[in-house]
Amino acid sequence: MVRHPLADDVRIPDDPTGSSSGSDRDVALLKEMAAQMLGERDHMLGFPVNLDFDYRPLADFLQVHGNNVGGPPTSSEYQLHSKVFEREVVSFFARLAGHEEAFGYVTTGGTEGNLYGCYVGRERFPEAVMYASQATHYSLPKIARLLRMDYVAVEVGHDRAMDLAALRRHHTARKGGPAVVVTTIGTTTGGSEDDLAGVREALADAGTDQVHIHSDAAFGGLIAALAPEPRPWAFESGADSIALSGHKMLGAPFPCGIVLTRPEHVEAIRRPGIAVGSDDDTITGSRDAFTPLLLWYELRRLGRTGLQRRVAHCLATAEYAEQRLREEGHHPERAPGSNTVLFDKPTAALCRRWNLLSVGDRAHLIAMPHVTGEHIDRLCADLRQ
Repeated sequence: MVRHPLADDVRIPDDPTGSSSGSDRDVALLKEMAAQMLGERDHMLGFPVNLDFDYRPLADFLQVHGNNVGGPPTSSEYQLHSKVFEREVVSFFARLAGHEEAFGYVTTGGTEGNLYGCYVGRERFPEAVMYASQATHYSLPKIARLLRMDYVAVEVGHDRAMDLAALRRHHTARKGGPAVVVTTIGTTTGGSEDDLAGVREALADAGTDQVHIHSDAAFGGLIAALAPEPRPWAFESGADSIALSGHKMLGAPFPCGIVLTRPEHVEAIRRPGIAVGSDDDTITGSRDAFTPLLLWYELRRLGRTGLQRRVAHCLATAEYAEQRLREEGHHPERAPGSNTVLFDKPTAALCRRWNLLSVGDRAHLIAMPHVTGEHIDRLCADLRQ
């Protein structure tokens, strides 16, 4: 582990009396850390996070303990909650996903959303095998271990999406039976999208109709839904549950997300009234009341049309990045409708400067809402040096 330059300064003493700590010094340390993080915003090109937001008007909520314990539809005996706002956030995404009556709640991020979807699937079909592609999110093998499920990583095709013939072959070798399949809508290493309808058809060919499809749309769901040419990703395409991120296309100061599932499926896990008067039908039980306010605030500001403009901006920037990187001789490639551009990996120093992730000899640039053509031009100028 690389030692942080502030490591000694931020040490917490047993007795602060007479030490170098104190409110003024501590505030100065926090401001120094904030300045470092804010300075990095101008070189954040490789991670699927949006830095174009400002939630300072919500600062008053940092003075109270808000707790959305239990699921959003039911109130609780703890009165300091924001469930009325959370219900509207869930309703917005449920409509976007094509199922207005879907159950959902605000999560800590994509991993919790994936865990919830697979948990619901496991409870529906206790003997199910879990399948996901080799390009899936790193959380899926861990989730399979947590849920004590057999896990199969399915090969990908030339388009880096799940190979449906391989899925059929794997499931046939296991003599059918129930299946929980995680389809990825927007892989973090290339933006590929799995075929939900094709997954269900492949398993039907293998003799299985007991299937729970979880759509991991944390990265690509909003792009698939709101691009000029929308693509299959949600309930109307065969999903039984869906995970979306809040800190990616919307933007937030910490990881967060939304999970949705068909209302009849959540009955498999719901325990009525036991969470201080609220139904227990979430993973975390006690949940923060602040995140739903952030998401509601940003959705009220943007609306569906604002999100569509944001997606269009990301895709246009990705197209520009592809063009400029090709002109610079860095062999870019981009999946259809994706905001991720793969290109020849530059030096380690340049990857650090621009926060670029890499896989093998390829780096990837992700055109998020805060990324502009000016960022791309500056990156290309650095690539020439």
